[in-house]
This record gives sequence, structure tokens and C-alpha cells, in this order.
Amino acid sequence: MHDRILSLLSFGGGAREARGGEERAMNREGRLGLLLGFGLLLLAAAPELRQVEGHEEHDAHYWKHMAHELLFEKKDYTMQKINIAKNIMVFVGSGMSQATVTGARFYNGGDNETFAFEQLKWSGNARTYCVDSRVPDSACAGTAFLTGVKSNRGTVAVDPTVNRGDCGTLDAAKKLTSIAKWALDAGKAVGFATTSRVTSGSSAPLYANSPDSGWESDADVKAAGCNTATATPDIAHQLIHGEIGKQFKVILGGGRKNFIPTGQTDASGAPGLRTDGKNLIQEWQQSKQGKNATYITTVSELASLDTSKIDYLLGLFDYDHLPFSADIADGSPTPALVRMVHYSLEMLQKPEHTDGFLLFVEDGNIRRAHGQNMPRKAFEQVRHYSSAFNMAKMMANEQNTLFISMNDVGSTLSLPGYAPRSSDPIATSAGTSDADSLPYLGLSYATGPAHATYYHTGSGRLNPLEVLEGMPNAMERTCPAVVPMANGADGGEDTAVYASGPWAFMLSGGYEQHFVAHTIAFASCIDGACDGASAVVLSSAALLLALGVRFFA
Repeated sequence: MHDRILSLLSFGGGAREARGGEERAMNREGRLGLLLGFGLLLLAAAPELRQVEGHEEHDAHYWKHMAHELLFEKKDYTMQKINIAKNIMVFVGSGMSQATVTGARFYNGGDNETFAFEQLKWSGNARTYCVDSRVPDSACAGTAFLTGVKSNRGTVAVDPTVNRGDCGTLDAAKKLTSIAKWALDAGKAVGFATTSRVTSGSSAPLYANSPDSGWESDADVKAAGCNTATATPDIAHQLIHGEIGKQFKVILGGGRKNFIPTGQTDASGAPGLRTDGKNLIQEWQQSKQGKNATYITTVSELASLDTSKIDYLLGLFDYDHLPFSADIADGSPTPALVRMVHYSLEMLQKPEHTDGFLLFVEDGNIRRAHGQNMPRKAFEQVRHYSSAFNMAKMMANEQNTLFISMNDVGSTLSLPGYAPRSSDPIATSAGTSDADSLPYLGLSYATGPAHATYYHTGSGRLNPLEVLEGMPNAMERTCPAVVPMANGADGGEDTAVYASGPWAFMLSGGYEQHFVAHTIAFASCIDGACDGASAVVLSSAALLLALGVRFFA
């Protein structure tokens, strides 16, 4: 019997032959699975059949069908964690590439340290390309893992037939719905927290549909040459008045400038950017009259909240993006990400939210630090991101909560050379070039503004150790960049996805980035995606496996 159970754990052809008698007793779903598996084998044997025509990628159904095929294949792999994910937490470290995580470990305990998000039980790699670009931006990546459909770079939750900057009226059929909409329809409480502007990055696809991720205020739409009367409403407007955004229980982040008109100033005294005369913060407050709604701008206001008496919380803590964690001093009005996560969960975990919740958390400052070629700030941001994730992990139950941590885009950071384990990669040499006999650092970028600091026209590459002597502030130190750019580009490598909780094993292995959204829907039984998760119809083979695991545990 024990050998029989072990054979069921094999996923190759031998396991399928060993199932003989069970296969004949499988239901229709199982037989379809065998046909699908046979089809996949045929495709593997004939690579030319797998070539994707460009027009197929422009069809949203193509991406959904691909994900559903993989869901059907993976759900029979194991019977572990077949609970429904009542709660969902998605954490995104923007720009947190594998090189970033590796480098950050040295500054946060040593090369052999493990961050809280790395301790999740399952991990996989997601391919990040957009339909029209090998390297994504946060909008395209966010659209993929939040809506389940890949799109074009720079677009927000619209299907791939929509080109960036299209001023025309957006056809409703081309708007994509996100996991936030699916969760709300299932009765879940929804909210998000970010170190970015609440209208930018990976957060926007949660609630908005826009041909351009840069259309954060109406001024941006006008600047693009579009008529605001006929074009898609700006992203800030959709957050406050859209069907999705207006239902969010908690919204925490930065970007006050996109919510205030030019004739008014925010809490810091800076003027708003809106040209339509609207103060969307006031409009949010007015829309919540008769409800317990609170707007805040400082960490002290956040700390003084009694969330049990608040139904809706809007916190905009900066005129623009929130500052880097390394720049938040004692007494700063800006809350750390860990605080925002704590209060977000207090808002979402109330007894009346009986159907559970969805919390989305994004740290965009990792990516912005890389864009400035400042790895120490990026690494410090990873530490704070990990602390925020650890807080969330301690406040929820893995038995009914699906935890996901991932990055949306990569970076161009690399770790070259053979530096000693104990050495600081930003302060010591990792080796000497055999071409120019100069030392090089253990960290470098492919693109970014630091090129001019380490390379001079005519003289070529400078000695990086001598350059660093002129940078006494360790956090402000940059690393060499090969290609000069005002802001470093994103990287296109696969993202690392870590997961624990119900059906988290489905996020192991390699897959397309849009598969993440479909896994969330399946695991939590939202958007009608989980015919198997709430009431799994077991084949006799799966039953034997479940009994065997129980018997031999």
C-alpha cells in the first residue's frame, strides 16, 4: 500500500500507467485531465506547434484559457491545503529582483540570513514580459497578476488591443476586472497600502482602467493631448468615484497632489495638480457622509486611531511618493510600511467582515532606489518590506489565508566578481579588471544616473574605491552604471513568487505572471473560478492519496 501511495506522488507517465483501475473510475473531469496531459505531451514533442501568433496574445481569452489549463493540471498534484482561502494577502516588492534579495541579506544579518517572505512554503518563477515588451513596467506587470490577463506596457487593466495613450472612449468590453472586484463581489473587505502614490505602480490595476498609467490626474490626461470630457477618467478620480475604489475599506499611501486642485494646497503647503477644480479628498469625505470615514495625513494621526469605530480610512501621507525608509527619521510625519500594514489589517479583520478580506501591499521604493543606482537604500527598503510582511504573517492564520510575496518587475542590479563573504560589496573591491587593471565593486547596474560618477569622457572608467571616498554617507552611495540614463531602467528577469496557505502549492514551478490572479481566484473561490476548491470532486486515485497521507503522517 505504501508503494502504491508513493507511485501516486509521481507526475510522470509511469504514474499514469500505475493508476490503471482508478483511471477507469475517474469522473468526466479526470478524463478531461488525461486528455489535457496527452495534449501537453504532444506539444512538448513538437515545439513548432507551440509558436504563439501575435494576434492570439491580443485576445484576453487567450491568457485566461492558458491559466485555466494550468489550474486544471496543478489542482490534482497534491491534496495539501485544500481549505478555501477566506483571506488573501498579496505583497509586492517592486524591483525586488533576486539579485536585490541576495544583496540585501548581507546588510540584514549576513549572506545566510532568510527574510520572512522567503520562509513561505512554496516558491516559483513568473515570466513578466508584456504583450508588446520583453521587459515590463509596474502597470503592465500589475495588470497581469491582478487581472489575469497580460497587456501592453504602460497600460492599466485594459486588454492587449488597447494601445498606450489612446485618447478615445474606452470600450467597456476592453476593461479588465481585478481580484479586488472579484473579492468585493464575494463579500470580502478590500484595501491596500503602498509606499508609492496610491495612483501609481502596481496598485492602480486594482481599481482603475486606463490606456496610460501616467494619467494619474486630469492634468496628465490634458497634457497627453486628450479631451478629458471624452477620454477615460483619470486614475485618482476612479479611485474615489469608481465602482471598485469607492468600496475600499482602507487606502494608505502617498500622492496628495493628484487629488487637490491647483488653487488649493495640501498639508505640506504645496499646490495640487488638478485642473478641473475638484478636491477629491473632500469628495471622498462627502461620499461617506453618514458613515464612519476618516482622512489622515500623519503617522501620529494613524497611531491615535480607534479602528473599531471607523468604517473607511483614507491616509495620504505625502505630496508625492513616500520617502525611503532610510530617510524616515524619528519624529517624521510619515509612517513606516509596517505601521500601515498593521492598521490596514485592523480595518479589514473586523468581526463583521465574515467573508474575509483582501489586502494588497506594495513597496515601490525598492524600485525607485534602484532607479537612482542606490543599492543600500534598496536593501534597507527590503528589510522594512520584510518586517511589514512578517507583521501580516503574525496577524493572520495560514489555515485560511493565502499569503503571496513577489516582485512585479526586476532591476538591472548585478553582483559580479568573487568578493570575500565578510566584505561590504559597496565599500570594497570584488576583484581587479584584467583589461584596465582597476578594481571593480561587487555591485553594479546596467543603466542609471551613476554612469557619470564612475566614467569620464576621455579618461574612461575611474577607480570606484577612490570615487566612494567622496561619498561619506553610506546610504547615499551609488554603484557604477554602464549605460547613462536619468533614471535606471527596469529588469525583465522572471520574478520570484513565494506563497503559503490554501492552494499555495499551485504557485510553485514556472508560469506566466498572469497565472497568479487565477490562482488567487481559484484558492479563494471568487469570480466563479474554483469549481474544485470549495467542493473538490475527488477521483478514486486522489482519495487514495489523501487517505495515504493521513495514514502515514
